[in-house]
Amino acid sequence: MTDAHRFVGWDLTDPFARAPRPVDEAVVDRDGRVRFSQRAWPVPRARHALDPEALAEAFAVGPGDVVVVDGPQALASPGARVRDAEARLRAPGRTPDVLPLPGAPFAGFVRGGVLLFAALRTHARVPMLDLDTPALSRARLLEAFPGATWRALAVEKLGAKASPEGRARRQALLEAGGLRFMDAGTCTHDQLDAALCAWLGWLTRTRPGDVTAVGLPLTRDADGTLREGRILDLAALR
Repeated sequence: MTDAHRFVGWDLTDPFARAPRPVDEAVVDRDGRVRFSQRAWPVPRARHALDPEALAEAFAVGPGDVVVVDGPQALASPGARVRDAEARLRAPGRTPDVLPLPGAPFAGFVRGGVLLFAALRTHARVPMLDLDTPALSRARLLEAFPGATWRALAVEKLGAKASPEGRARRQALLEAGGLRFMDAGTCTHDQLDAALCAWLGWLTRTRPGDVTAVGLPLTRDADGTLREGRILDLAALR
């Protein structure tokens, strides 16, 4: 079926917040079983920097893992105020063409995501779509926007994502898609977003015809800056 051992989803938070929330992690095995854990951001350095090696250690990726992240992988094209994929999928947290400073809405979240992707590619050597491989079936570090995929999955309005009804309906959609939740209790909406990310990664290996990548290909500037990048979404429902 696949040589991947695990499919990992991360629902990123803002590492520059006064008290950063842990990052919810969902891990899906080859048979679709889901388990949850959390990751902690490393402490930022001066001038809103995150040490790349500390990031790669805090968000360690196992051999063969396919990781899908709810967070931006790269900056917009020079002169653009939003990435093409974000505009197409109507993402609220829009990534500009320069790395934003924390303070404005979504700025710390965007900065953390871009720095994390760069660290994992450079220091953990995790291959990214377009820049390292043209095939979804070979890429192991990908991006998702759960808001768009939930909209695509829903036949009717799902309800508020934090409400008991909204969470139950989202979990039922993932169970209908092949996932089995092993942890007892009701999932939080952050856990469900992480599970959705992991599920999309699982689909790239188990049902590749069901998933696509939206937006402009990922590129790299001469100075190493990553730009644009495609976001995973459901193919049959777009």
